[in-house]
Amino acid sequence: MSGTPNAPIILFHYPFSPWSQKITAYLSLRGIAYTSCHQPVTLPRPNLNALGVKYRRIPVLSIGRDVYCDTLLMLEKLEQLYPVSENVPGISATHPKDKALERLLEKWTDVVVFKYAAAAIPTSFPIMSDKNFIDDRQALWGREWTKDHQDSLRAEALVVLRSNMEFLENDLLSDGQDFINGHSPTLSDIHAGWIFTWLADMPGALDDHIFSQKLFPKTYAWFERYKAVIAKAVKDMEASGSVRQLDGDAAVKEILEGPFGEKQVWVDQQDPTGLKEGDYVNGWPTDTGFSHRDSGNLVGLTTQEVIISSKASNGAEVRVHHPRWNFAVEKMEANGA
Repeated sequence: MSGTPNAPIILFHYPFSPWSQKITAYLSLRGIAYTSCHQPVTLPRPNLNALGVKYRRIPVLSIGRDVYCDTLLMLEKLEQLYPVSENVPGISATHPKDKALERLLEKWTDVVVFKYAAAAIPTSFPIMSDKNFIDDRQALWGREWTKDHQDSLRAEALVVLRSNMEFLENDLLSDGQDFINGHSPTLSDIHAGWIFTWLADMPGALDDHIFSQKLFPKTYAWFERYKAVIAKAVKDMEASGSVRQLDGDAAVKEILEGPFGEKQVWVDQQDPTGLKEGDYVNGWPTDTGFSHRDSGNLVGLTTQEVIISSKASNGAEVRVHHPRWNFAVEKMEANGA
């Protein structure tokens, strides 16, 4: 794989999503131009359906007719497809041990912290009174999201979040540096910071008597530095015209009339699943959103991703990319029969 894609990046998202904030922080720090297409907070999302994408979580990122699901895969692809250049600075680690820390921090917040962050959302938050939101999240998570159940989860969530904040304060930020890997922000800061800053900015989420700035001075100082750097990068992107806004219909039309973003995909013949190129498969996340499955012929399979050929509403081929982490793929009879 070589060369920057000749198709634009389109990000389907809604601004309140912490996962969306994670991706926009990365794009902004690197100065990678993209198109923003806002989506509903809850299903249905007709634009994604029109692309032939069944995956139900947000964000979804397209580079031409290659559509990427899950932020883990998005970041890996953006690192590969947009290498460091004069106009696109690098923010990822270069030393192997720093790279390992970067990857561990990504899994830490995605897998350990996020579950408890969701459980800590206070029921006083306005959207928690929206029946449509509650029903949507119950379907997404496969658990209750009623006020009583959410309140019952909060104490345990705060216990876990406090212990993880202590890790930030007493270990990760203990050396006095401005950022995790030095005096400028890197991908490690995004991986460690995206969910904590989202929670810290949510009124009523983190009780002050156990999460105060007095108790976590290094962490809150880092929060402020991180947010300031990201806010400036976002402002600079907007001022330079590097962030375009498109409505959903226009975004879908642009994608389906354009090329694929990746020049070459392949199937690993030694994959332990035994899957072969052309097999009809289902692919889905195994943690949340598992009832929505992408189906089609297998066109790509590596240790890091599954690529499924899907059909858009106009019959055009779209390649839907899933990571292997927390996702499953299985062979089906043709057309799912």
